Amino acid sequence: MAEMDLITSRLGQAGFTDVDCESALKGQKLPVNLGHSTVRLCLISGIRQHLDFARSDEVTDLCSTPGQEIFARARNARLIMSDVVPGRELMSNKESYPYCIWHPGVASEDTYRKLAATYPDMRYQVGRACAVAGYAQLYHELNLLPDPCIAEEAREASRDNDGSRYIFEQIMAAPVRYSVFNDYDLTIALDSPKPGAFLNADTAVSVTLKERKKYQGCFWSKSYFNITEDLGIGLETVKPKTVILTDDEADLLVSPLPIDLPTMNKDLLILASAYEGNVDRYARLRRKGRSVKYEVHCLVPGIYRSTAMAFWLNRNPDIMHEVAAAWDEDFVVDLRRGIHARHIMNNATHHLLDADPPVPDEELPYWIWYPNTPSSYTLCKLAEARAAMRPQCARACIAAGYRKAYTKIMDMPYPEANMPVDPHKPLVPLPADGYLIREAETTTYRDFFLEDMKRRREERGLKPQRPIHDRWKGRSPFQCADNSSDVLYGSLPDHGKCMVQEAGLVHSMWGPFDAAELGNVRLYLSNRGSTNFVPQGSNIVLG
Repeated sequence: MAEMDLITSRLGQAGFTDVDCESALKGQKLPVNLGHSTVRLCLISGIRQHLDFARSDEVTDLCSTPGQEIFARARNARLIMSDVVPGRELMSNKESYPYCIWHPGVASEDTYRKLAATYPDMRYQVGRACAVAGYAQLYHELNLLPDPCIAEEAREASRDNDGSRYIFEQIMAAPVRYSVFNDYDLTIALDSPKPGAFLNADTAVSVTLKERKKYQGCFWSKSYFNITEDLGIGLETVKPKTVILTDDEADLLVSPLPIDLPTMNKDLLILASAYEGNVDRYARLRRKGRSVKYEVHCLVPGIYRSTAMAFWLNRNPDIMHEVAAAWDEDFVVDLRRGIHARHIMNNATHHLLDADPPVPDEELPYWIWYPNTPSSYTLCKLAEARAAMRPQCARACIAAGYRKAYTKIMDMPYPEANMPVDPHKPLVPLPADGYLIREAETTTYRDFFLEDMKRRREERGLKPQRPIHDRWKGRSPFQCADNSSDVLYGSLPDHGKCMVQEAGLVHSMWGPFDAAELGNVRLYLSNRGSTNFVPQGSNIVLG
């Protein structure tokens, strides 16, 4: 009883110390501060790796404490991987069944056979362990529904294991596959597996579990998966090698996707489909409930280009929040701006003007004339209905050469900043800001627009204004958006750094965040087969 009281006391302590983390990771002793999230992760990892620690009295007492089943799962996983089938007193309910029983090691085939016989509800975990270890005979005995996660696990292990190759071939030969494992939310659908599943690189295959990140007080992991429930925490950081796409993998960027994705490397595929606004590819490839790094940066321009993407995301706001939250939740506003802009460029204003409740000013888009220019009627209607949009409506008129519409908008009464509109009070017409002047300098009707704004400035005694926080508006979309590239890569990494350059204070045209461009990827793909040779991992500037 005294031991349980001590455990309860420790669970209420949320301090952080290096001693707690290191002793837990090394499997030496139970931490004092069991209420700290990082310390708990260290303890889970330590239990999964050290058998003596997992069987110690203090860990046994912790595992018996109500609400601490996560430690019981770690303990039971360690026992299984050490060829010990836990008794019913240790695995009395499904909350104590571990999800992953094949990392950091595998048990013997006989142990897994006994486990499946004792705990039939764990037969799919056993089947997946067979895929990792190559236990083809046991996998056959289990008579499981063919599952994509087991198939992908077997495919990755089959490079060095004939048994794993056999399991992979058996699953792929099945006429129908079923979605049993879900590595994103750690569920196993025993009662209602969905038929028609396919391989989609949504599996935390064993090789990826070797990645580690050193513990720290505010621990955060970028991993898409957490099948070991320790978020890959460790004593030291172990970074994986940069994944370089093979020729066959790179070819998926310019080919229809096969029913079964033949690779586990799909991050660049996700980013490219987001950037191009390809809703079919993006909806299939994206990681459910997760976000690839730079995904939001690529998705913003994709919405501007694709009506289908705009509609799909508007109908799935939870996806917008998932993608934005991985970088900054405030970026949801940028995604919504893109949706409004896409409708405006389609000459449809009711999505914005008839919204109830009204669309807040912060969600009103600025770039409403790229990649398509709305009609002069649409721009005048917007300017009349939403005074905050008059600067961009006027600029769009300049870009399109709508001289009459431009004049009409510039002469509209304009409310002073942060002041309510009083219909009985004369309002100040729209001033010619520096961004309108910049646009006028590049337009076909340059003389007309510049002369008109010069006259307006002289009449009112105004100087052009370019607010520092709005410098991104100084860019011209038809000059800087979707550019080609002269940087030739020798290989394509499976991450977004070949698409997004972290520019610090230099913002992209889409707003105050880093720019995404597909030019480097396109050049690499188009250059294949040419005489230009660039070593893998390097790049050159053409010319």
